[in-house]
Amino acid sequence: MSAARPQSISLTSAGSTECIVSNKTYESAVHDLNSLQSNYQTLQQIKESGGRLNEYSIPEFEAFIEKTGHSVSDLDRLNVIHITGTKGKGSTCAFVDSVLRQTGQLKVGLFTSPHLIEVRERIRINGEPLSREDFGKYFYQVYDRLQTPNPPLRRVHETSPDMPMYFRFLTLMAFHTFLAEGVDVAVVEVGVGGEYDSTNVVRQPIVCGIASLGLDHQAALGATIDQIAWHKAGIIKPRVPIFSVSQPSDALNVIRQRAEKCSAPLQIVAPLPEAQPLGIPGIHQRTNAALAAALCHAFSLRTGHAISTKCIADGLRLAQWSGRSQTFVSPRNPNLTWFVDGAHTIESINACAQWFASLDHPSRCLLLFNPAKDRVAAELLGTLLDVAGKCQWIAAVFCPNVSDSRADSININMKVDSDLTLQHESARVWVSLQSSSSPAVAEYHIVPSINRAVELIESKYADTPLHVLVTGSMHLVGGVLDTAKGSI
Repeated sequence: MSAARPQSISLTSAGSTECIVSNKTYESAVHDLNSLQSNYQTLQQIKESGGRLNEYSIPEFEAFIEKTGHSVSDLDRLNVIHITGTKGKGSTCAFVDSVLRQTGQLKVGLFTSPHLIEVRERIRINGEPLSREDFGKYFYQVYDRLQTPNPPLRRVHETSPDMPMYFRFLTLMAFHTFLAEGVDVAVVEVGVGGEYDSTNVVRQPIVCGIASLGLDHQAALGATIDQIAWHKAGIIKPRVPIFSVSQPSDALNVIRQRAEKCSAPLQIVAPLPEAQPLGIPGIHQRTNAALAAALCHAFSLRTGHAISTKCIADGLRLAQWSGRSQTFVSPRNPNLTWFVDGAHTIESINACAQWFASLDHPSRCLLLFNPAKDRVAAELLGTLLDVAGKCQWIAAVFCPNVSDSRADSININMKVDSDLTLQHESARVWVSLQSSSSPAVAEYHIVPSINRAVELIESKYADTPLHVLVTGSMHLVGGVLDTAKGSI
């Protein structure tokens, strides 16, 4: 790949404009981004500090915004649609984005996480990920500004970092990109929780949404559903409409209380009927699509941008969201069909299993699985087999979220477990669960990378029709899409 041409980058701060010449590339941006603190490490710090770090997260992020030459009030120009939840928030964002683009009149920004293959997927304009050139440009506009000594970074606390960690940096970069691109609306997915998430720096969103809630990230958000709901409901803003899907009663009580405290009108939406075609398959997507439709309608009412019933119907029908209930035939072997669905909570893997079990399968199915770190493999695999146990499983393959292909999938701050402890534990669970099935199928393989897993499946099992379910960590799903398909 040829080196990118040097380019002038204008950075404006309070009363000054600087011009920095840069020949930095997408590849160097990914390398520099990977050097920032990982999300997992931050969650561990919050756990060890008893939650104290949360108190400073939004003020620190406001300081980073100021350092890049923006004010927090600038974000109000983005007309943000802010969406949180445990299961379905990404799909809801995809539905909203698709509907808004059907108008043909709006420039739509979309910020989601995680990425599947390349990090630039997280920041999209009108449905398209940033080009490599634009990602590098906007990355270094933010990165270089944060690295310069003047103006100095406002210190919120003596322990405040000099640079935002990985996700917070990407949030900062997304806001900077949307402002530079002049988007008419920004659809913003919360990273973790809501109350202390960096996306919650937005003070005047147009409308907010809460997708289905469940137990996840308990170390940071709390052990019970009402504690988690408190964090998620933290995105509610004074007098800004808030929409939610049906929730467990304890969670809904908390959402109602926080909405009332903010004088924010709350509406609970019901799933869409089966008559409405959806671009993202799965019965659970009817709930996400209903939330998206309500958010788009509220956006139209509050901004004056016309969004017709046809736009909503077409947007829901045409929506796509890679890595969620996605099916593709191997480009190398027509016998092999992949079914990929990132699902790292009990609720999401239950929905995944329902989707997979509802499809027609040949006499041979195989599972490729790796749970997200700190998830309990026994609970996830147990739920999967309870729902999809009638599928004719012939084997399972377990591997870590290690890919040999792209720098975008590398996390240099994470310790590699060469013993594959988590994968061996998953295999033990698989054998135990399968021992009680009829017929019992306990065959499994443990391999050190996603690439090796795909190679094994293609070489050993794909001589006759085979359906492979890939689920668990979204990082596993992304690696399989890259290795087995070559794209999202």
